[in-house]
Amino acid sequence: SLSAPGMDDIIIDIEAFKDSKAKITASVWKDKAPVIDCGDEIAKWFSQFLLEKDDGFRLVYYPSENPKPYITKRIKKFPAASGIDTGTLHDETSYMLMNLDSFDDLNTKIEKQVMPLQFRPNFVVKGPKAWEEDNFKWIKIGEQAVFKKLEPCLRCMLTTIDPSTGERNKNEEPIKTLKTFRVFNEIGKSPVFGIHLGLRAAGNVKSGDSVYVSV
Repeated sequence: SLSAPGMDDIIIDIEAFKDSKAKITASVWKDKAPVIDCGDEIAKWFSQFLLEKDDGFRLVYYPSENPKPYITKRIKKFPAASGIDTGTLHDETSYMLMNLDSFDDLNTKIEKQVMPLQFRPNFVVKGPKAWEEDNFKWIKIGEQAVFKKLEPCLRCMLTTIDPSTGERNKNEEPIKTLKTFRVFNEIGKSPVFGIHLGLRAAGNVKSGDSVYVSV
C-alpha cells in the first residue's frame, strides 16, 4: 500500500506478479536484472505524483529471492563482499550503517547542519567516537541479527539534496567538505561515509536495540 500527499492510496498485489511471464530487463549501474512491469495504473500514480503528468515512471518487481550477480568492477577491491549481499534493484549492498558522532563531527565543519536521512542509512548507531565505524568488522543488532562489514560506503552528489524539500545545496555541501578529509585514494575518488553490511544471521531489529561490534 502506497501513500503520498495529494494522492489516493494505491495497493499493489505482489502475489499477482510472482508467476508472470511478462519479464523485461532493468539496469542499475549497468547491472542488468530480469523484472516484471507492475502495470499502467501504478505507473500513472508515480508519474502523476513525481512528474505531474500521466507517464514517465514505471514500477518493476523482481520475481526471485536470489540476488543479481556481483559484477561491479569497483567492488572487486573488497573480497569480503559476495553475490549474496547485492540485492537486485539498488546500489551496492542491502544494508548500510552510519555513526551519529561522525555526523556531529561533520556538522562542525559545515555551515548548514545535515541529518542522517540525507545519507539514506538503514542503521544509525549512537555511542562510538567519530569515524570508529571505519574499523568495525562484525556488528550484532539486538539479540539475533548479525552483519559483516563488507566495504566502505562511497558518497555521491545525492547527499547534497535535502530529502524534505528535494532541493540541492548550492554549495555542494556536505560532499564538498567530505572530500577535504574523507577521501582515501586506495578506495576511490569519492568520499567515504558509512559502511556497507552483509547479513549473516537474520533477526528482528528495532529502534533502541543494543549494538555490539568487533574491531
